[in-house]
Amino acid sequence: MFEVISSDKPEKWNEIVRSMKNGDFYHLAEYHQLDDSGTPLLLYYSKNTDAFVLPVILRSIEGTPFCDITSVYGYAGPLTNQDNPDRESVAAFQKELLHFFDANQVVSVFARLHSLIINQTFLLNGLGELLDENLTVGIDLTLPEEKQMKQYSRSLRYRINHLKKIGVSVIQASNKEEIDTFIALYEESMKRVNASKTYFFSREYFYRFLEKIDSVILLAVYEHEIIAGALCTFCGNNMQYHLGGTRNDFLFMSPLKLVLDRARCEGIARGMKMLHLGGGKGGLNDSLFVFKSRFSNRRFVFKTWRYIHNKAVYDMLIYDKYKENKPEITFFPLYRA
Repeated sequence: MFEVISSDKPEKWNEIVRSMKNGDFYHLAEYHQLDDSGTPLLLYYSKNTDAFVLPVILRSIEGTPFCDITSVYGYAGPLTNQDNPDRESVAAFQKELLHFFDANQVVSVFARLHSLIINQTFLLNGLGELLDENLTVGIDLTLPEEKQMKQYSRSLRYRINHLKKIGVSVIQASNKEEIDTFIALYEESMKRVNASKTYFFSREYFYRFLEKIDSVILLAVYEHEIIAGALCTFCGNNMQYHLGGTRNDFLFMSPLKLVLDRARCEGIARGMKMLHLGGGKGGLNDSLFVFKSRFSNRRFVFKTWRYIHNKAVYDMLIYDKYKENKPEITFFPLYRA
C-alpha cells in the first residue's frame, strides 16, 4: 500500500512517523507545516510487516507544469520500522516513489539526511547520488558526566568557568519579551555571517515552533542583558541544537559556550541519549564546526541525497536559465541556483 498524507492530517502523519525507528522532530507534521516553500507531504509505503516513509516538500517550478522535491530545513530523510529491512522491501518502496515522481512530474529531488540515522543510505541506494557533505558533532549523554566533561577541550572548560566567574548565567525563556530578544539576536547573528535567506524566519515562525515542537530557548544573561541564546528540541532519545546566536558586542566573551553546556545538562535531565550540535555553516568544516567540535569527540557523517528523475527537463530548465553560460557550481538543483 502506498499513501500520500497531507500535513493537514497531523495526527495520522505523526502516528505513522512515531511507528518508525529513530524519527526526529524534523519528521513531524507540525515542523513541516512551518515550511511555506511548497506542499508538505508524507510518502508512506507498507507491505506485510515492513513500512517506510519519506517526508517531502513538493514545489512547483515557476512557469512550467513541472515540480521538484526538497526537504525541510535540518535533518530529515526516509525512515523505516525495521532495523534491517530486506532489499526486496526497499526496492518496492523505491518503485512506489518513482511512480509518485512520474505522476507529479517531478524533475529532481534534494534531501538533507539525518546524521544519527544510519540506514537512510540503504533506503535510498541506487536512486541518484548520496554525497558526504561534512561531519557533525554530538555529545553522548549516556556517558557519566565526568566523561562528558573530559571530552571538552581545555580551552572550552576554561572559558565556561570564566563566564561563570564573571557572572554570566543561563535562564530559560519564559515570556514573549525574552523570546523576542532571542529572535532579534539570532537575526543579528545571521546578518553578521551573511547567511542566505533560508536561515531567516518570521517571528510567527518562532512562536508556532515553540507552541508545536517540544523545545526550549536557553539564554545567557550578563549584567541583566541577554547576550546569547540557543533553541533546542527534544524528540525520542535525541536533543538537537537547532538555532542560536550571540550579540555582536559580546562575541569576544563567547557566551554560547555556557549556553550549550547548560543545554547538555537539560538533555541529561530530560533523559536524552544524544545532544546533536550539528556541523558547520552550509556543510563546511569551518569555524562553526571547530567551535562545536570542542564539546565532544563524537562525529557523524552528514549526507545529502540528489536525484534527477527527468534528465531531459532538468537540462532544459538549466539551459532556459543560463543559455550557454552554465555556472560551474555544485548547487542542486542547478536551475534554482
